[in-house]
Amino acid sequence: MRETWVRIIVAASGVLAVLLALAFAWLQNPGAAGQRVGAAAVEMSALALTGRKIYQAEGCPLCHAIAGEGNPRYPLDGVGDRLEALELRDWILATGAVATLLPRRAAIMKEDYRDLGADEIDALVAYLSGLRASDGGATP
Repeated sequence: MRETWVRIIVAASGVLAVLLALAFAWLQNPGAAGQRVGAAAVEMSALALTGRKIYQAEGCPLCHAIAGEGNPRYPLDGVGDRLEALELRDWILATGAVATLLPRRAAIMKEDYRDLGADEIDALVAYLSGLRASDGGATP
């Protein structure tokens, strides 16, 4: 009987340790919960990681979604397959031919991104370039 209780306590402690580790990991990076991890996942460069932080900090999920997180009206999943880096830059800043394609309100909102530094825009472009359809648009 005593061995049975010891086994139950050990099993419960193991489950509790795993749950606490998962909770801690989620608290460190709550947006990563729905993202794929494994052999098919693409490793992000430091520049792309910075771009992901800028994407979040600038409130991009208010208008766009990636991997189902954010506004589903304008998803960015697979955008790295559809657009080159220069095209992504034009869409971010509402410059070039893109300025005439965007609704006026969207173009005005995107003008605020022109206040970002060149390195921040480069990081954002690197992040969006890495969003490929082959991995569901999600990156680790």
